Amino acid sequence: MQNDIPNFNLLAVFAAVIEQGSLSKAAEQLNTNQSTVSTAMARLSKQLGQELYLRKGRGIEPTSYAKNLYKQVQEPISQLNQVFQSLGSFDPETAKRQFVITAPEHLQWVLMNRFAKTTPADITLEVFDQPSDESKMYDDLMSQKVDLLIDILPPKQASIRSTKLLENSFVVVCSQDHPRIQGTLTAELFMQEKHALLERKRNSLYSLTHYTSIDLSKRNVAYHGRTLFSNLMLCSQTDCLSVVPLSLALQFKDRLQLQVFTPPFEHTAMSTYLIWPKRLDNDPAHIWLRDTIFSISKKIQVYLDRYKLEHD
Repeated sequence: MQNDIPNFNLLAVFAAVIEQGSLSKAAEQLNTNQSTVSTAMARLSKQLGQELYLRKGRGIEPTSYAKNLYKQVQEPISQLNQVFQSLGSFDPETAKRQFVITAPEHLQWVLMNRFAKTTPADITLEVFDQPSDESKMYDDLMSQKVDLLIDILPPKQASIRSTKLLENSFVVVCSQDHPRIQGTLTAELFMQEKHALLERKRNSLYSLTHYTSIDLSKRNVAYHGRTLFSNLMLCSQTDCLSVVPLSLALQFKDRLQLQVFTPPFEHTAMSTYLIWPKRLDNDPAHIWLRDTIFSISKKIQVYLDRYKLEHD
């Protein structure tokens, strides 16, 4: 190894490559091209006199030397990035900025609506539905295609932060004109009636399965929807039942003429998490975005808690 200490830019590129496991993904994160990243890695490898990675399929496999080097430089690089970020400024009253997030379906409309009503006109929010592939969701976050995630499951990656945003209960919905259900819903009726099921899984389980111990496989499933809203629409026009988050049911129960019931079985609340890369901890614009989402979420939580208190 030569005596010259590699410059910060080379080490920053190196850290991005290790974190992303791919030259192309690191290039996206750094807002550059793959050729530039490859050149930087070659320069660093030459300066250190060590191989840093091996090709593995479409990605790369760090050498043991690279893994050890990353452990040594990751924290200092993160700290320096945060120092540089904190030196910047963000004034929402004068800034023109579009923030991009992904959020679960049950929060998308209410977040967009309240964000538009409470923030300056030149600060806008673009919301993407969550991809079915969880790894893509986190790839988009780390490459900064999105500014933050809102999700029902916390992340496991060390380079990502999360904090609880709010808690949502589940409710059962059906049409106000349902021929057998009017005003009350028993466990027996719940199992006998036809159901609209959300055909999406997390960790190989349907979402509701994470929050109750009852055997949901015994339900009489008539419809497999790709979205919660399609299930709500179906329930409004048929005799089907569906289990949905309370926040979604309250947004559409009047317009779709739905009855809303507390589930006739034990279940735990569904936590929702705000998720972002650690490297953006001190970024002024990102801090403002997180604070704004928190403020909106607190108001949503108050609304949900008040409804539960009045109807439980």
